[in-house]
Amino acid sequence: MNKHIISFQKKKGLLPLLVAGISLWSAPANAQNAQDLDEIVVTGTKFEIPVEKSGKTIYQLSQEDIQRNAGKTIPDLLNEVPGIQIDGNFGSPGTNVSYFVRGASSKNTLILIDGTPINDPSLADATYDLRLLPLDQVESIEVLRGGLSTLYGTGASAAVINIKLKSGSKAKKFGGSADFSGGSFNTYRGNISLNGQTDQFNYLVSGSLHSSAGFSSAMDTAATAAFGKDGINRKDLMVKMGYAFSDRFRMDFITAYDDMEADYDNGPFLDADNTQTSNQLRFGLAPTYQYTKGNIKLKSVYNVSEREFISSFPSEYKGRNLQLDLTQEHQIIKGLKGLWGVNLQQLSYEQPGELAFDNNQFTLLDPYASFFYETASGFNVHAGARINTHSEYDAKFIYNVNPSYLFEVSDQVSTKILASVATSYVTPTLYQLNSPDYGNSALNPEESLNYEQGISFYIGNQFTFNLVHFTRDESSPIEFVSLYDENGGYIGGEYQNTTDKRRVEGFEADFSWLVNEYFSMTANFAHVSTDKPETFYRVPGSKWGMAFNAKPAQNTQVSLKYNYTSKRTVYDYGVGGAFDLDSYGLVDLFVQQAVLENKLNIYGGVNNLLDEDFTAIYGYTTRGRNFSIGARYQF
Repeated sequence: MNKHIISFQKKKGLLPLLVAGISLWSAPANAQNAQDLDEIVVTGTKFEIPVEKSGKTIYQLSQEDIQRNAGKTIPDLLNEVPGIQIDGNFGSPGTNVSYFVRGASSKNTLILIDGTPINDPSLADATYDLRLLPLDQVESIEVLRGGLSTLYGTGASAAVINIKLKSGSKAKKFGGSADFSGGSFNTYRGNISLNGQTDQFNYLVSGSLHSSAGFSSAMDTAATAAFGKDGINRKDLMVKMGYAFSDRFRMDFITAYDDMEADYDNGPFLDADNTQTSNQLRFGLAPTYQYTKGNIKLKSVYNVSEREFISSFPSEYKGRNLQLDLTQEHQIIKGLKGLWGVNLQQLSYEQPGELAFDNNQFTLLDPYASFFYETASGFNVHAGARINTHSEYDAKFIYNVNPSYLFEVSDQVSTKILASVATSYVTPTLYQLNSPDYGNSALNPEESLNYEQGISFYIGNQFTFNLVHFTRDESSPIEFVSLYDENGGYIGGEYQNTTDKRRVEGFEADFSWLVNEYFSMTANFAHVSTDKPETFYRVPGSKWGMAFNAKPAQNTQVSLKYNYTSKRTVYDYGVGGAFDLDSYGLVDLFVQQAVLENKLNIYGGVNNLLDEDFTAIYGYTTRGRNFSIGARYQF
């Protein structure tokens, strides 16, 4: 189900004209096959189920959605998903990226790669640096909004983003693709991949290069001397292989290396000649044993990350992440599936030099279970439980219950009603507890209680509408707090539990409509608020967007997208406290033409088409109108 929603601009009367204009494409001369809108999702239950049977709000970006985004990155695409706000993706190419889902900060959203958490202990909040993963390697993305710590452990309190990587082709023994593009700010991207499959063996080798001269990260208001450009250079290599020893047993292997060098400035309005280098090396091994009623899997991943900041205040950080996830999935009786297992996580952190500390490793060993029950009448329920055991904190029991009911209104129309309640648990990171500069050993873990109620309408495969209301009751949220003396002078900062209780609530609505074989459209709206606005910065109260996808001629695709972000409250002591950043809206246009029997795709895109002048992060610049053109050849 394509739900691709992006951007636009605040100019009265322009949106209706754009809508009317692109609607004229709904009856072109050359017909093409209608899209198959059926989706299978995994993230919400760890079982493969149709999206209409899932009781969670899962948003999926398919390979077709990904290819329709010339010049964009993974953070750019996630910023288009209802309920997600990305900070940093509109800045210079190497800008740090943070994400807010349903008002929660990055540490409350867990990033999975092929279903396995990839936390980075070298980061203060132990999240994953999305700048390191090239979009060329990604097959699809599932975004589950709402807490699901029972399946994925600490960090999954507001959302789970599961990034599925590409794998070997099932169609031929040897094939591949080459994709090259260039665009604004002297930006160039290239990717070459080779893949194939025999009866027992499959493989994929993918290599990518990305470079951009960029532009100044810090906003220049003095204009006495031009600020220097802040660019990026990145190299990526991934190898995936799988071998089926028999009909029942197979082994999958992955190794990936990502290396990034990015320029950055000293802060808001402050130019500097600084460089950050980051690299990560990842190994994964996944044996699977299949039997008549289920399977046994072991997912093992070891991730090594190193980061160095070269500036007037140099620093180095190293992180190690070992993940072992052993599960058994079993069809217990007709209609009832079970999955149980144990998850081992070992996270270590190293900061060489004077700021090193001894207590630099966590171990988590969590047994958990997940059950999915479906009936012929349309009633489905997912339930799960987990015991979070942590080397530094007491064990914590967490659970989720998620019923849904799918029923037919008529031959073509069906409706789904869903609800869920889930508890989540987020432990402080090694840096937050032990950093000599900012750590606080007295921190308590965060806890949250999540409620959801929603309804969906389906008209065949042509139309889907979803509406969900959510509430998240948080206990002891962890935030970084600046400290000042009695005269208002800055004396440092530390991580603190900023409030005992906080309630966050809101709603999300989206629809997708396949009008006919040549034209489709999507739209969405999300709203979020809290009872403690003094602890709720950088989060827009509302976001909405729409997209129009047309096929005006044989093998031609055109997409026009709009995304609106409301004002956000930020805090800066330099200007006297809290203030609001203005709302903004962006328009993006994409065109693609396939030739040579669809083997060659020539594409181009213009982002921020109307050259909207806006501020995404206070004191930092944002991209104006920018373009990208390229070609993708498959063989």
